Amino acid sequence: MSTTPVIEATDLKVAFGGNLALNLPRLAVQEKELVGVVGANGAGKSTLVNALLGWSRGAPKVSGNVRLDGREISGLETHERVNSGLLLIPEGKLVFGQLTVEENLAALGDVKVGDGRRAYSVDEVYSLFPRLHERRHHLGSQLSGGERQMLGIARALRLGPRALLLDEPSIGLAPRLVSTVLETVRSLVNSGLTVLLVEQNVRAAIEVVDRLILLERGRIVAEGPAAAMRDDPRIAEAYLGAHAG
Repeated sequence: MSTTPVIEATDLKVAFGGNLALNLPRLAVQEKELVGVVGANGAGKSTLVNALLGWSRGAPKVSGNVRLDGREISGLETHERVNSGLLLIPEGKLVFGQLTVEENLAALGDVKVGDGRRAYSVDEVYSLFPRLHERRHHLGSQLSGGERQMLGIARALRLGPRALLLDEPSIGLAPRLVSTVLETVRSLVNSGLTVLLVEQNVRAAIEVVDRLILLERGRIVAEGPAAAMRDDPRIAEAYLGAHAG
């Protein structure tokens, strides 16, 4: 197996005006790895995944290097990074409200495969998310938050991703659906996908990730295997409601 990370960023900095929102010396996600990024509101989690994809709501100053399978993609536009296989699912927004579930999954055009990329068929995503099959004739705008999140992931899988960036997939979901979505993401990683998961629900994320990264004020302050991070006082006290021994 290659030791080249699927996703790698070095010296990645994002500044809005004079404020440095993100400062990462290095971030790497290996093949078939599920890495969770957690932290409080404003810690820089969404800024991170947006910077990896080369997209932002504002006009930040971004510097540093981003690589996909060792290939430099920092100079590529957002759509070119997507075409290379790096896909971001931003809080269930990868859905067309005026198309049915079936149409959302069908209207994707040509999809590239190979080089570690696999495009999932409609039947395969229905197997992953049976609820979408039940709702296949409903418009995207008629779906619940959980169903939209499932559809966003399903659409990304149809595009043949090399790696997925998931931004807060549990926001607004009932606890049962949070588990369903995150366990499905875990199963996708087990079958070969590489995923960077940004998540506020640390309790749910730590159950499925291989590695956990804690961001504070745009900087990595702790990282390690999920089992070890569960006992880190900064995680245990602030996010899991435990007391440090």
